[in-house]
Amino acid sequence: MKKSKLAIAIINVIFLTTIPALVLHEPTPVSAATVKGFVKTKKNKKVRLYKLSGKHSNYYASPKYQYPYSSKKKIGKKKLTAYKIGNNSHWLLAKDAKVIKTIKPNVNVQATMKLPAGYTRAELLQAYQGNPSKEFIDASMSGMDTNDFSRIKNGETKADDQTIVDLSQLTPDQTDTLTTFSLRLINQARNDLGLDPWRDSIGACKLAQDIATEYAVNKKTIRDSHYVPGIVRACKANGLDLNDNYVEDMAGFYNQNNTMTMTELKKSVYFGLKQMMFGYTGSGEQGRKQRSNYQEWEHAGDLFNTQGSLHDGDYNYYGFSISHTDDICSMHFISVPTYIAKNKKYNTGFKP
Repeated sequence: MKKSKLAIAIINVIFLTTIPALVLHEPTPVSAATVKGFVKTKKNKKVRLYKLSGKHSNYYASPKYQYPYSSKKKIGKKKLTAYKIGNNSHWLLAKDAKVIKTIKPNVNVQATMKLPAGYTRAELLQAYQGNPSKEFIDASMSGMDTNDFSRIKNGETKADDQTIVDLSQLTPDQTDTLTTFSLRLINQARNDLGLDPWRDSIGACKLAQDIATEYAVNKKTIRDSHYVPGIVRACKANGLDLNDNYVEDMAGFYNQNNTMTMTELKKSVYFGLKQMMFGYTGSGEQGRKQRSNYQEWEHAGDLFNTQGSLHDGDYNYYGFSISHTDDICSMHFISVPTYIAKNKKYNTGFKP
């Protein structure tokens, strides 16, 4: 049976004035979501600005400034190409403008988890038993670096960017989203090792929620390590006659606010999984290049069913939950090994 240890992941607007001087001295504030780039006048002199109708404006662009633009289109009857540089429809003709910088749109990406070359089950078992090779630590460092979803700005969907999650009270749909997300990543990595996928399980999901409730009601967090009495109570209530923690891997992070976006939360889940898979004990991405931060692979042994037992290579039934107490968010990665689920000694009513 597995006995898991904890992993703690203790994870410019410019203004424009329309004053009677008739020269636009500074760029008008443009929403960061609409800025497509920056332009300036081609020559070292002020340049007449235009209205959308194609008529002259009473204002000029100053050669001293770079202006954010939010649109490029043809204006007026003469269809003159121009850049919109302010919230008040000031247009700088393309013939008078020089593009300084363009901004790429925030393209959504799908998170993936890939094990690097050199990360093998044989090497993992050696590390799980407390003797990681230099080559395996190198592979783990590479894995922390190349799996970068937790470091980049992009999220998976626009909906994730806009969805606000209450960490103390996730909705069932939000929990399902995070369960599917984390299981997808676990199984991508398991596939790299030739392992059968873990299974999404109604029974394991309920167990995960009950374990999170035990933590919340008793004001326990990852800072206290695994809350074994609560885990045992939740297991027995769900038909598993277990007397220790054989089902929980855990990661976590500090978060002073009670809310965050789904994108931010997914990145925290992603980082927690990375920590566990690659034996990383640092509290943030910044320490990932330090070899001394790679020293604990018991979580990886759990996630990849590689512990030197008769049940190596099995798959587990999986559920995920979150508890949030005292500004600490604990993430509960709950899995029930198939040999427990199939053994009448341990399974007294658990239904995957």
